[in-house]
Amino acid sequence: MPVRNFRYIQAEKKATSLADGSGIAELYDIYSSRVVDATGYPHTFYVTSTYDSTSNFIEGTQFGGNFTFNGYYVQETFTLSISSGSSHFRDSTGSSQVLAPDLTTGTKNLVFDATTFVLESGNSASGDGNNFTLQLSGSVSGVVWSKTFNIIAGTYGLSFNSASYNEGSSTACTFTYSGAPPSTTMYYAFTPYSGTQGTVASADLSSTVTGSFTSSATGSGSYNITGPTITTDYLTEGSETLQARVCHYQLSDLTSYYLASADVTVNDTSLTPSASVSASTTSLNEGSSVTFSISMTNFTSGTLNWDIVRSADMETTDINTNSGTVSISGGTGTVSITATSDGLTETGQSETFYLVVRHPSGNGTSIGQSPTVTINDTSTGTPEASAVITQNGNLTAHWDFSLWSPSTGTTYTSNNTTLPGTSGTSIGSASSTPSMVFYTTSSSYEVQVGTMPNTSLKTIQRPDSAGSNSGAEVYGAPAWPDITNSSTPLTFVVVLYPTSVRSGWNRPITMALADNSSGGTGSSSYSGAVVFHSSSSSSGNIRYVNTGTTTNTSGYLSEDFGGSFSANNLFIYMWAIQGTSLRHANKRGSSSTLSGSGTASGTRYYGSETASNRRTHAFERRYWNGNWAGHVGEMAVWNEFWTTSDMVTLVNDLYTKWS
Repeated sequence: MPVRNFRYIQAEKKATSLADGSGIAELYDIYSSRVVDATGYPHTFYVTSTYDSTSNFIEGTQFGGNFTFNGYYVQETFTLSISSGSSHFRDSTGSSQVLAPDLTTGTKNLVFDATTFVLESGNSASGDGNNFTLQLSGSVSGVVWSKTFNIIAGTYGLSFNSASYNEGSSTACTFTYSGAPPSTTMYYAFTPYSGTQGTVASADLSSTVTGSFTSSATGSGSYNITGPTITTDYLTEGSETLQARVCHYQLSDLTSYYLASADVTVNDTSLTPSASVSASTTSLNEGSSVTFSISMTNFTSGTLNWDIVRSADMETTDINTNSGTVSISGGTGTVSITATSDGLTETGQSETFYLVVRHPSGNGTSIGQSPTVTINDTSTGTPEASAVITQNGNLTAHWDFSLWSPSTGTTYTSNNTTLPGTSGTSIGSASSTPSMVFYTTSSSYEVQVGTMPNTSLKTIQRPDSAGSNSGAEVYGAPAWPDITNSSTPLTFVVVLYPTSVRSGWNRPITMALADNSSGGTGSSSYSGAVVFHSSSSSSGNIRYVNTGTTTNTSGYLSEDFGGSFSANNLFIYMWAIQGTSLRHANKRGSSSTLSGSGTASGTRYYGSETASNRRTHAFERRYWNGNWAGHVGEMAVWNEFWTTSDMVTLVNDLYTKWS
């Protein structure tokens, strides 16, 4: 009886193959390996790839790998990597996968992501004419597939559609390419985007232009790129350069891996304009007009902004308008200003103004101004209160109730009443001044238009009342810079005259960040900058920083207010804060003006109050307690950290006005 597996074919040894059975000891083993039991011995493991017929890769190509396994019965971890030439890649870290075997057929597919590897492209790429080796390795089998490929570069060109561009023109360029990676995203950008070069700035262009497009399926074609519009900036700058760049994959590659770039000259066709302004008169009676004639250089037609610069004694209401636009045609234009016949005697005041023409770019630069025009005080009657606080770039809000339009004795009792005439320049010198709002818990509480004792100047007044721990408040919002930012400066001033006080703590004025817990109609607590003063002490304090939801935390500065807070005295408080630093000046009655500076006694805390909660209070409902009453004449808020000497000067000037 024959015995299996002992006889051998006497011939040259052949490598085993499942395909044709070569190298197999016996036909029965072939049968059992291929038909009866696929896991049986012997079998052959071999790998094919979609890249077997590929010889070249184009710079900028992203690729992974597709592999077919035959005779694969033992699970392994496979790693695809660049074994040589990795310096030509932006990303050559490779990837690993665990592949489970197919125990039935031994055939399995292994796919690596199409973006596993990224070949460099563009001006800094080093691959063109070089090669790299791609290999697949198994944790058990070792290297199962390997091949070396050549690297070639595509051809790219970029050119602007014009040899140069004048200011005001739209730009465009054309990008051409051949032998590029097909169906690949390409990115472009123009100066002054990061990574590009050129001398134009953002202000020279309508916008910073970036974008992308996809290359054709063949890897060849052209693309028209719309660039930025050159701004007519009316500045004499000389010629400038605009640059465009194109790259693969992401905009950050424009710096070192751009495919092509192009430069174009921007001609300086708009020159810096100037204005010569004359006045029909330099001495103007109230009720009369002056005409300003404007003659332009380097600006023939269009619209220009103008504004009036006033002397310290002049208010915005002294003329019919303080700013506007003028139409220029043929290089000329006119502006007419009428002086207000206000019926006020302005003794000792010098009211003068001049007109300023602003740069057409809107940057606010003056390009010409008129002669100074004096307003003669020809309509006389009621003496005018002197304007001490005037507009400047740092004045956020200003309520001057001496300018309040309602007649003396007008009373407000309705909840959520917006007090008329309390906003903008109608009551002060800051156009951003918000209206005052009256909030009350009962119609028995009121505010009214009063007059400062011993003067005829109007005030906002809180009459005496019998209520307790309730009542009403008057506030304007928003009027604060954002002092929740520690670096933001803030300066206040308030003029007030109490006609009665209560024992203990009084709140003669409240400049506060409110928590807005009442939904915008009043407040139940404050988060900072509340002015306190003790009626029984010569020393008061200001709790001046954001402290959360109460005023009972640290972060205050104590200072001498020069005597107890008493009735029938004119008080002027002024203080400035920045960080934990504070400066102050104050005056009570005819006593000397006191001033000083210091640092908060506790930690300054910052909250997150919104702009709508930065409310400035003339009166505050929680601390009336029945008999607190008085007048507020004037309040102002600056986004500035005033010097002590300037504060003393203003306090003294305000005292002269209101006493």
